Order: sequence, then C-alpha cells, then structure tokens
Amino acid sequence: MRWSSACRIGKNDSVRQYALCEPMSSEDMYERGVADAERGELHPFYYQHYYHYRRGYDQARRRMRRSVWSMLAYGRWMLLAGAVLAIALTLAMSSIWRTGKQEDRAILAMPATHTLATEHARPARTPLFPTATSAATPEPIVLTLRIGGIAQVSNTEGRALRGRAAPGLRAPIRVAFAEGERVRILEGPVVADEYVWWRVEGRSGIGWAAQQSLEGVVWLVPVE
Repeated sequence: MRWSSACRIGKNDSVRQYALCEPMSSEDMYERGVADAERGELHPFYYQHYYHYRRGYDQARRRMRRSVWSMLAYGRWMLLAGAVLAIALTLAMSSIWRTGKQEDRAILAMPATHTLATEHARPARTPLFPTATSAATPEPIVLTLRIGGIAQVSNTEGRALRGRAAPGLRAPIRVAFAEGERVRILEGPVVADEYVWWRVEGRSGIGWAAQQSLEGVVWLVPVE
C-alpha cells in the first residue's frame, strides 16, 4: 500500500498546511477523487499532484457521463414509441369516426314513414329490474414542478439540499434547504452541468436547487 502526504482539508488551504497533516493511502486518495466527482467539487491541488485522486475522479466522471447518455438514449426510444402509438391511435379513431359518419348518413337518409312504422311495430320495453351502473372512477391527478407551485425536499438521507446563486455546480452556495422543508418554485427549469435546476424559496432564503440526482433520485417532489 502506498501513502501520500496529502490530508483531508479544504481546497482553499495553503500548500504549507498539507505537510502538517497525517498521510492518506492510495485507496483513500482514489475514494476522495470518486467522492469529489460525484459532488462536482474538483480539488485542483489533489488533481494535479496525486495520481490516485486523479484516476478516481476521472473514472467517476466518465461513469456518470455514461449513465446520463444511457438515460437520454432511453428517452429517445420512449419518444419514438410514443409517436408510433399516437399515429396508430389517430388512424384507429379516424376509421371509427368515418364508420360512424356513414352510419349517421344511413340513418338520416331513411324515410320518416319507415321510422314511424318501426317505432309503432316495436315499442320500447322497460326492464323489470334496472341494471345498476357503477360510478366512474376519477382519474388520478399527476403533479409536476411548475412556477408558482410547491415542492418538498425529499430523499436526501437527512442532508440539506444546497441552493446556489445560479444554476450550475460552480456557482456559490447561498442557502441550504432541510429535508422535509416545503419550498415555492420561482423560476426554471434550467439545465446546467447535466442537472435540471429550479430557483426556489424556503424558510432560510432563495437559491437554485437541483431537481434530482444523475441516478434519478428526486430531491424536489411536487406537492401542490
């Protein structure tokens, strides 16, 4: 196992401080690179001077990009399937409509005397036991994020959702929204750094927050 003289301090600290900290193993540097890539917080000094940190960071970023492209490819296939289904439904409805119009023309073209004779010959019968009709089931309401709507911070595993000054991982953090807190949607959506951002307002302030993770875990769940 190889050891590095770097330590677990912030990336804004001076180079002199690095020599005063306890060593980190190659595995620790690799895991630190993976974790920073997943958070989108590159440590320039580690990336430039430590091979295992750079390898972990680059591999994690490539893996994240592949997952995003897989999601986009799946979405394109779903859109294509939806378009084909919509065309098939349109053709079927058009055929039914033409058949109904032909039947309507046939009924309207019948002589009035024939219609009256048929009505007198076959009077309508009232059933002794009326058939019970079931009430129509209301369709479920699907909520989506929208400007002016309300969302709840969820699925953060107890951690706060960061609100930034602008869309993107490099924008400074202005506020933190606690899990379970309800926020109001002010602007959005804006796509930046492979995330979808919404400008929201909560109890502690206003900031741009990501809608969900790259793996599909939803952080802003619409409630109103």
